[in-house]
Parts: sequence; C-alpha cells; structure tokens
Amino acid sequence: MSAGTLGIAASRSTGRWGLALWTAVLLVMMAAGLAAFAYQFANGLIVTGLRNTMMWGQYILFFMFFVGLSAGGLIVASAGRLFGVTAFKPITRLAVVEATVAVMLAGIFIIPDLGRPERVLNILLHPNLTSPMVWDITIVIAYTVLSMSYVWLYTRADLARRGSWLALGTGVSARELARDERLKSILAWIALPAAILLHSITAWIFGLQISRTFWYSAIMAPLFIASALVSGLSLVILLALTLRRLRRIDFEDRLVAYLGALLGVFVVVEAFFVGSEFLTAAYPGVPDDTGPITRLVVGPYAPLFWTEAIVGLVVPFVILAVSRTRRRPELVALAAGLAIAGIFVHRLNLLLNGLSFVPIPLPPGVAIGASQADAARSFATYHWYVPTIVEWLVVLGVLAFGALLFTLAVLVLPLREHLVEEHADI
Repeated sequence: MSAGTLGIAASRSTGRWGLALWTAVLLVMMAAGLAAFAYQFANGLIVTGLRNTMMWGQYILFFMFFVGLSAGGLIVASAGRLFGVTAFKPITRLAVVEATVAVMLAGIFIIPDLGRPERVLNILLHPNLTSPMVWDITIVIAYTVLSMSYVWLYTRADLARRGSWLALGTGVSARELARDERLKSILAWIALPAAILLHSITAWIFGLQISRTFWYSAIMAPLFIASALVSGLSLVILLALTLRRLRRIDFEDRLVAYLGALLGVFVVVEAFFVGSEFLTAAYPGVPDDTGPITRLVVGPYAPLFWTEAIVGLVVPFVILAVSRTRRRPELVALAAGLAIAGIFVHRLNLLLNGLSFVPIPLPPGVAIGASQADAARSFATYHWYVPTIVEWLVVLGVLAFGALLFTLAVLVLPLREHLVEEHADI
C-alpha cells in the first residue's frame, strides 16, 4: 500500500473519530438542556431570571436572533434566483438549509419561554387574530414548511440520482428537471416576501407596544430586516467557508469577495437605521424617549451599545470597504463573525433596555416575584436581568440540537451545485 493511500485512509479515520466526538458532545449538551427544561417545567419560570418587570429574556433573545438568521439566509437564496444573480448559485443550497435549521430553532425557543408550554395548542385552536404573537407563530410555521420544501426541491434530483428514499420516488427525467426549475422560481416569489414578512411580524411584536417608547417606532420592522440581512449573510459566509474547507461545496475566492462587498452594503444600511432611530428619539428631548438612549450611550448598557457599534458595525465595514482585505477569505470571515456578534448584542440591547425599566417608574414599582416577607425586594421600578443556569442549559441544548441537525443535513443532503456557467456576473 502506498504512502498516499495510507495518508488518505488515516485522514478518513481521523474524520470519523472527529465526527463521532462532535456528535457525542452535542448529544450530552442536548441531554443537559432537556433535563433543565424538565426542571423548569416542574417548578415554573421562577427558576429563571424572568420577573414581572422582565417578561422576556434569553429565550426570546435567541428567538429573535434565529429568526433573523433564517430570514437573511432565505432572502439571499431567493434574491439570487429572482434577480438572476448566478454568483449565489454555489451556496444556494447551503443558504436554504441554513434558513430551515435556523427557523426551526427559532420556533423551539418559544416553547421554554411559555410558562405552560403544554397549552401551546390553544394558540392554534383558539387564536386571537389581533395578537402579533399569533401572527408570528403562524408565519413561523408557514415559513418552516416553505423552507423545508425549498430544501427538498433543490436537492431532489441529486437524491434521486443516488437512489435515496428522500427523493420520494421521483426521477431525473427532462420533464421532472424542467418542473423543478419552474417550481424553484415560483417558490422564490413566495419565499422572498415570506422572509421579509417573518421578520417584520417579529418586529411588530415589539414595535406595536405603545407603552414601551423605546420599541414603539415605525422603523422597527425595517431595522429588523436590515439586521437579518447582516446576520443571515454573515452566517452563510462562515458556513460556506467551513464547508469548502471540509470539501462539501466548491466555489472560488472571488465569490467570497463578492459576498463581502454585499455584506458591507448591508452593514451600512443597518448603521443608517440605528442612527436614524437614535436621532429621532434623542433630538426632540422628550424624557420618555431620551431616557433609553441615555442608558445606552452613557448609562448601564453603554458597554453593550459601544460593543455593538464598534465591533459589530465599524470594524466589519472597515474590513469590507477595502478591496484588498475583501479578497482575503479569512478577513471576510472575521468581518462576518464580528457582524453576527454585533447583531446579537443589538438584540440584547433591544430586549434589556426595553424591559428593564417599568413604563411608569413610580414607587413602589411593580411586584417582581420575590418573597412578600421581604417588602423591600418585593417591588421594584427596575430589574437587572441575569439568566440562570437553567436558562443557559436550555439554550445550549437547543443550540446543540441545531448543530446536530445541520451536521446531519451536511452529511445526507447533496449541497454541491452542478454549475454550467461559473460566476458569470461577478
């Protein structure tokens, strides 16, 4: 046996052991998360850091974040087909898989946030059609079905060539392939507005609350969509570079530069909306509006805000605005990672600054769920939210499930596109 053959065999053996270890770690994390959720279900939300003043916490934070990741991924995939951007073709399948896994995780994060998750079916059986939460759950379900259909349609022909049962008995005749192309175009017309609607409705859950001046803004939906484009495209870039290194997909470095330039534009749009939001709230000098801005700029949330602004907006833009650095995949990956971190911190700022202070900050405040024997701690006008270990374990368990699901998708689904014309429009 030659040295080259031995090297290949050793590499494959190492890969199998690495995959087994990765899977084992994810299963342990999932088991810990499931145990924490069972403990929370038995004892109630009192075991979390949530209180009356802080009705939403880490679960809704990750729900918002993953909705954005999903919407951004499907917007990239659909826009490429609708507007004839063939440069996206090598990563289209990856984008729709990422979008599907992300929206599934977003829906899962809603469940532990409910005090009585066993009653979730009541939302579907007896919906309040005027509630933005009902709108959001409806669009999340529809979007999940749409994303899964999108994934199947893009991989169906290759699955059929493999003889996989996932092809559902379909073939690869010229007629079936032509039908696939027509359906892809139809789904693109549906998926693009659905992705925009998904994040808009999530934004309206916050933006339609008149008692929360920091949220009550018409710009909330456009801001959410802009941040979805940033985070969704950033994640697609990171996953694409990772899978190319693992030889699961193929594309050239100039596609990375192209995506980096597009991400730079999205970062500018995000910065513009954030600046417009701050200017509109701060310029009139109304205390209810300037209070949250002051808390972000120089108050208790200033470290988070300046991290969002510098790390998540300024640094990625500087990297992506220079053509020389944009041609280096490792720097584009760095910018994408920082942009994702910035969007996550932005979501955190939105949640904490909107809920930490009660709408009417008059003593004694509102009950926060502490022991009534301690009157000084039973009421408050302000609550500093800190997630408990239960919340962290539940979140880690859901993230591990998402990582395992994506890993299985990478192993089972054909993500490599058959390109007829390579990047003609770059």
